Amino acid sequence: MHLPTLLPLLTLPLAAALTPPSLTHLYSLNCTLGAPLPVGAGPHGTRIVLPITGGTFTGPRLSGTVLNLGADWGLIDSNGTFSADTRYALQTTDGAHIFIRTSGPGQPDGRLHLRLVFETGSARYWWLNNIVAVGVLTSGAGFVSIDAWQLESPR
Repeated sequence: MHLPTLLPLLTLPLAAALTPPSLTHLYSLNCTLGAPLPVGAGPHGTRIVLPITGGTFTGPRLSGTVLNLGADWGLIDSNGTFSADTRYALQTTDGAHIFIRTSGPGQPDGRLHLRLVFETGSARYWWLNNIVAVGVLTSGAGFVSIDAWQLESPR
């Protein structure tokens, strides 16, 4: 944008210019994990692979299963913080396949804050290819739960 395009924005009241985006619930996911595979310390941290072995997800616009196809290739940094780096596949109840990548760091409360990127060829779910999404991951013994949210423009 050049300055003349920005000028109308500069004259808005401060509150209007700072209206935050909202979040819309995409789905809640429960996923089972296989035994961890420690790769060991490397140039970027200590890598540990967590196989994704299945699960389910349910939301207002899409639901289905987590396929036994993928893993979290996470890293533990020098401060002991785990950061997720996943690639896995979802299958919706109507048979569409969705590839998903997530990444994000662990938080002091033990949860992870995730960035989610979707890829699908399905016409019905094509909208997923063009959204910004975030999630909160909670882990347990052999499973994780993720609540996923779509970022929406302010109204």
